[in-house]
Amino acid sequence: MISIAIPSSALINENDPKIKTFKVGLIARACAIFRVEEVVIYRDPKLNESQFIKDVLEYAETPQYLRKYIPLKPTLRYAGVIPPLKIPSHKPKRLKVGELREGVVVRVGPDGTRWVDIGVKALAPLKSKAKRGARVTVRVCSTNPLVVEEDKPKEYWGYKVVIDELKNVLRRENVVITSRKCEVPKLDEVKNVEDITLVFGSPEEGVFEIMERLGIEWKGKCWNTIPMQGVETVRLEEAIFATLSILNYVRWVE
Repeated sequence: MISIAIPSSALINENDPKIKTFKVGLIARACAIFRVEEVVIYRDPKLNESQFIKDVLEYAETPQYLRKYIPLKPTLRYAGVIPPLKIPSHKPKRLKVGELREGVVVRVGPDGTRWVDIGVKALAPLKSKAKRGARVTVRVCSTNPLVVEEDKPKEYWGYKVVIDELKNVLRRENVVITSRKCEVPKLDEVKNVEDITLVFGSPEEGVFEIMERLGIEWKGKCWNTIPMQGVETVRLEEAIFATLSILNYVRWVE
């Protein structure tokens, strides 16, 4: 599993909420392209926009036909500028027998049957313990009558978003800090990593500067994935794209 960790100050250089939303959308695109399964937003006291970033990331990951269940929030005012992800879980409205779809439990019947919205006019009955409002993944067994059952996707299905403290992120196994202050990793070092959490800094400060300000001491892996950069600073979304593309290539190349 690939996880990335970004600071709550990731948008510190932007004042326009529309541009902020678009930049988070670019991060969402990077995650989808390279199959990131978890995004951790670690709190930075310098600027804590954790909830804004989380709301936009989760909105981008939600299939279009389920977004009506997301409450209207000021953080999503400019959600229209988010580039579409078009990941496998973002299905068209037309059903196909055998396909997996995301749904939301709309109501729970007296007999315990869950009634799920999977993007069509009729609600699908489902035997499940999921609570009302929960997202579920189901397989379409029949379209007439509409029959579904819970299932787990074998393909990339999207990412989860959590908010946490940096010190907790750094306690994970296989944590790698990305910084221009580090050495370029060896190919074997990148290729042999299974589960990994890549930690990125903010546009103003690298991870080491943030750790120093927070009084965190840490010794572990650190990669420079953009050696000999031709610009003074690499933007966060650029660093994420660059790092994930290298990781993706090295892990797949023979």
